[in-house]
Amino acid sequence: MKPFYAIVANGMTALLASPTGAIDWLPVPRFDGPTIFGRLLDQHSGGYLSLEPDAYDTVTQRYASDGLCLETHFRTQQGESLVRTWMSIGRTAVWMRCQTEAPLRLTCRPSFGYGAVRPAYYPTAGGMRYQNPHGPEIAQLLIHGPHRPSDRIDQWIVGPGSCTIVVRISTEQPADVRWLNRPIPNDPDELWQHTAGYWRSARQPYHGPHAELFGRSLEIVRALTFRPTGAPIAAATTSLPEAPGESRQWDYRYVWIRDSAYAAEALLAAGDITSARRIMEFLLDAVSPTERVFPAPFLRVDGTLPDGERDLLWLSGHAESRPARAGNGAIHQLQLDLAGSVLWVIYHLQNTQPDRQWLHQYWWAIEALAEWMRHTWSQPDASLWEYRTIRGQHTHSRVMNWVGLECASLLSRSLGLNQKALTWQRTAARIRETLMREAQESGVFLPRPGSRSTDAALLTLPLYNFVAANHPYFHATLEAIESTLVADGFVYRYREDDLGQARHPFILAGFWYARVLLRQGRLAEADRIIQRHIELATPLGLFGEHVEPLTGAVRGNFPQLFSHAGLIMTLAERARLSASQPLFTFPVS
Repeated sequence: MKPFYAIVANGMTALLASPTGAIDWLPVPRFDGPTIFGRLLDQHSGGYLSLEPDAYDTVTQRYASDGLCLETHFRTQQGESLVRTWMSIGRTAVWMRCQTEAPLRLTCRPSFGYGAVRPAYYPTAGGMRYQNPHGPEIAQLLIHGPHRPSDRIDQWIVGPGSCTIVVRISTEQPADVRWLNRPIPNDPDELWQHTAGYWRSARQPYHGPHAELFGRSLEIVRALTFRPTGAPIAAATTSLPEAPGESRQWDYRYVWIRDSAYAAEALLAAGDITSARRIMEFLLDAVSPTERVFPAPFLRVDGTLPDGERDLLWLSGHAESRPARAGNGAIHQLQLDLAGSVLWVIYHLQNTQPDRQWLHQYWWAIEALAEWMRHTWSQPDASLWEYRTIRGQHTHSRVMNWVGLECASLLSRSLGLNQKALTWQRTAARIRETLMREAQESGVFLPRPGSRSTDAALLTLPLYNFVAANHPYFHATLEAIESTLVADGFVYRYREDDLGQARHPFILAGFWYARVLLRQGRLAEADRIIQRHIELATPLGLFGEHVEPLTGAVRGNFPQLFSHAGLIMTLAERARLSASQPLFTFPVS
């Protein structure tokens, strides 16, 4: 896999650093805000921050052993240089600490509002202040160590020697000037040691293959999590294309209900009960008991409803793929698998760490989710694939309603609410009867009645205990998926949709496939699928949404919560089976 971007985060927002350490992406004040560095979406006007030699022989990168501190190592004709980049936990500040034998060129060229607004420049002692002339944003650059100005106002020559650079970013009105100008401490490495504790706390015990990548994926889930609410976003970026030059580029910097439930399930399987519970509390707190239970398939990190989709027409787009977008048009879609995804995790959270008082506290939301499913399970929806125009009674959505009602029924019985449990169980039975009748008529499970194709979402049926992995109908479904969607160990979501052909495999679907094989006892085949996907992680252990198998190029938004949650879940299940421990399931009525 060839190098791509690295992520560095602070629980409020995240930056992406290129293979040379240049910061080409940083939204403020949160993940879903406008960028101050956005060269990722426009090479000329997006803005960036870099610290690198004018020429070098080699460059390598790795993360520090104690967290998401990026270490970029240059070899040049004049010697070696090491640049360490991290973000402080708290107010947004980017730290760069270099030890260099060669002079490095520091460029700080912010551009506000997704590259639409050029900053006003104000030289300050030991640096530069950049201010948005049309808004409150201020970026304060401070340099501590050997440096001199260059012939450009936004560039300096740093080193040789040891030097620390910090860019503090304020979006408040009025700005806290004292914080912006606070001197750099004499020992900034001590700041990282305090920061590293945040990343170490994401780690969980794991005894199985690919331990380093398992730990990295836990860190990535933490990197995508908004610290004040515990809610994870689907990806750190907007508008990285699935296929360069086409139109599939979307904004994923929001908390998708489904994606967050998948992440919570993975964290629970890994042993991080606290983080899983925080996610579920965010999702339950977002429930509306008097109308559509989730006002949209995704929310802002603070739980409010996002704006609609808009095109950022002044940006050239990543890999010249236009338009770049802010917001997501799927906001108005009806997706009926969401409530079941949430209740599946609630049930297993209660099974893992029972808390009757907590269940009582959130019963109003659980009851609302169950009643919503009871009344809407047969309606057409856009499915988990968020089709723009296709609507139907999708099998996956109806299965997730069955899952949710079964889980709600079991939770209800645990509180002594037997009549509620019976009502929900009856609807679950109707859903199951309908789906099994359709499968009997076709001999397989179809994506929706009358469909002539298949889709990878059907791989989840045994993962949620709807059917056994060796059930004849599922076995026929798996054969159809393997013959049409599986290529060289990778799995496509589907072959085409209302936007055209699906160009590249979907990483999460590959992990679903491996989990199905594990349930069928095909360990060697599952390991081969897992290995194929791990080989296509970036050198830093990161996954996008899709991948080009031939070139190893990352496609889609990055890094992707779905993909990393899928890896955690797959490896956790493999470890459980190897230790003869049970997988997540529930007693079916």
